[in-house]
Amino acid sequence: MDQFFQTLRKIQKKERNNGTLARVEDTFYQDIHKYLNNLKKSAGADPFSKEYNLIKDTQRVATEICERREHKITDAAVINIHRSYHLFTGKPKFDLVDTTPLNLTPEEEKFYFSLIDKLKEHRSNISLDKLTEDKEDVPETNVKAPSDSVRVVSEAEKPKDDVLTHLEEISNAEIIKDEKVEPIEKQVQEAKNQQLKNQFSNPISKPKEKAQRAEEDVYDLINQEEEFADLESIKTAKESALVTLLVFDNIDSIIGVDEKIYGPFYPQDIVIMPKINANIFVKNKKGRIVKA
Repeated sequence: MDQFFQTLRKIQKKERNNGTLARVEDTFYQDIHKYLNNLKKSAGADPFSKEYNLIKDTQRVATEICERREHKITDAAVINIHRSYHLFTGKPKFDLVDTTPLNLTPEEEKFYFSLIDKLKEHRSNISLDKLTEDKEDVPETNVKAPSDSVRVVSEAEKPKDDVLTHLEEISNAEIIKDEKVEPIEKQVQEAKNQQLKNQFSNPISKPKEKAQRAEEDVYDLINQEEEFADLESIKTAKESALVTLLVFDNIDSIIGVDEKIYGPFYPQDIVIMPKINANIFVKNKKGRIVKA
């Protein structure tokens, strides 16, 4: 096996077993890219060559090393900020030089201090001193109404009460003289006659309206059933859609919802499978969905 690949496997083992960063050369990431480019030139267009398989293994191992180192660097930055910047307890003080992680490459060192700067800025924005200063900087303004805005409202401009208005209309109303009063029985009979006349003048209108309303209800029910059917088909299509999954552990073969066999799986394998099966891996922390 290639000497550089063996070195990568040793670094991978150290990153897995130790909580600190493994010692690497300053040109570690450049060496990985150079090594992969040489393998691609040697493999050419033959997907069954030994170099082609070595390219996949190198990419998998190098990716794990990079991700583990990123986690360690991020955790170190957060812990150092927690130790050196005390919220709400007076003036903050920073002493981050001696607590910087060891074995950082130049790229990782730049990444670490950029995290420190962002965390310092965040804590400065939410500190008690900052919030107190912002509150004191806001000037208190007393708004006084101009003297011209005060005026006397006349009686004509005052809103009138509805009851008083109605009483005033009644008092000003004219008295009707010589009014012809018909008996109440005659008024009731005339109202009934008018109602019967209206019914006989258009006897078929109501049944037609009922039939039309029933027909519209049937069409609405059919449209609702078609809508539910479309929603169910859309849901099924989404669940059976294929996604790309990055596997974390050794897992035996499974049968997908599309009745195809997937697996067996090994750590860092990249597999395309139905979304509903991939969600089971993610839920049990056995993998994660990645963008293709």
